[in-house]
Amino acid sequence: MPLPHYTQISNVGSPGGPGTLPEEVIYTNLFEVTFILPSILQAQGRNPLLLLENATKISLGDLTTFDVSEEVQRFKYSTRAFLTTPTKTHGNLSIPFQVNVNQTSSMEVWNTLKSWYDLLFNSQNGSLHYKSDIIGTIVVNQHDKKGVVIRRVTFQNCQLKELDGWELDWSSNSIVNEVNGQFVYDYFIDEYIDNGYTIAPPVVSGY
Repeated sequence: MPLPHYTQISNVGSPGGPGTLPEEVIYTNLFEVTFILPSILQAQGRNPLLLLENATKISLGDLTTFDVSEEVQRFKYSTRAFLTTPTKTHGNLSIPFQVNVNQTSSMEVWNTLKSWYDLLFNSQNGSLHYKSDIIGTIVVNQHDKKGVVIRRVTFQNCQLKELDGWELDWSSNSIVNEVNGQFVYDYFIDEYIDNGYTIAPPVVSGY
């Protein structure tokens, strides 16, 4: 074992050291969430950049690895476990958005989200739309300090199923800071850099 000294660390990269470049940490605030709106909202001239600028948070942990259940076989009191296939491959997104009022007294971010929800069900006139009319795409780009994207997750066939409101209260002097949009997606594309590893296709006898 090497001596417990700074120069012995494998990623120091100092003169006389191992010679490798130092590693960088991953920052949780270096990301953007890009939205491709449903075509109906695009035709209305809704601005997706407003959603990008005001989407403050998203969790990728349980969105890209699905829970699977266990099935157990026995020999007397001994057990062995088998993992089954996922019970579902679609998922849910919760994204908080900052909401403000512009110079024309319009809550643009909330208006865009509300218009997306109204494609599902418009409470004012009862109109409905097909799934093909209400789906969009949500892309999460996680990058480093220089803007290099280290991971991209693209959520496909996204539908906005719920839009949270806010509470008005005369006894409070707080502001409306965020509203949550609840989305459901059919599947996702997970892309990241994995240097030095080649994923070979399985060899199937007879093919």
